[in-house]
Amino acid sequence: MIKPKILCLHGFGESAELFRIRSRNLVALVGDKAELVYPDAPIDVGALHMTASELAGGAKLTGFVNLSWWWLRRGRTYEARGLGESLAFIGRLLNEQGPFDGIVGFSQGAALAVLVAALLEGRAGPLTMGEVSHPPIKFLMLAGAFQLEMPIYDYVYAEQFSIPSLHFRGVYDTVVSSERSLKLQNCFVDPAVFEFVGGHFIPQSPACARAMRAFLAPFIPGLAEPAATESTEEPASNPHVEAAAEPVPTSA
Repeated sequence: MIKPKILCLHGFGESAELFRIRSRNLVALVGDKAELVYPDAPIDVGALHMTASELAGGAKLTGFVNLSWWWLRRGRTYEARGLGESLAFIGRLLNEQGPFDGIVGFSQGAALAVLVAALLEGRAGPLTMGEVSHPPIKFLMLAGAFQLEMPIYDYVYAEQFSIPSLHFRGVYDTVVSSERSLKLQNCFVDPAVFEFVGGHFIPQSPACARAMRAFLAPFIPGLAEPAATESTEEPASNPHVEAAAEPVPTSA
């Protein structure tokens, strides 16, 4: 039996490796029942802080890798620079490694996941992934998600999505406000929602794992029953409270 395949898209200023750590709840949950694919975004936003002479001299960045699917250029209007490059990259990935059953996205990666789903549904507009032979996505799991709030992309959200979706929303998220998350959430016909007391991160609580399991069970054979080692008890305190928010880049 072919395993379901899930595309996992990291947030702004992060990397595939970091997102795998942030989504460890998901990794533990699916185990060997599905294949999780974590690509690195093609844009190195760390290089944006280097001078022309440093780049010309072959200076190398050190420390954490800071990758992005686009960055916002602020002028009289906002412009998502690099988005076309990232969509073309995703298009090639879909052709070469697909088909994917679903997409999991965090923050900017969640916003990109919605764009990819829209393009695979055939929503016509200026965005394109190039020549892609891939069926529509079956489900989306989105954390800290938001719309691209530029008029040129309004067509993406003009019609509600019927695709099954699970939305994670931290009530104390100061990076992507509840209003922005709700605006995107309302673009889906019947969204499942996991709201938690926390910030801009994917919660790692047993309650979150159960929400993921219930949502993913129809798409991943064998996922319906919890593993023997999986905790079914909540902490003594508020069940949706995380001990602390994980630090993340604040550009969304």
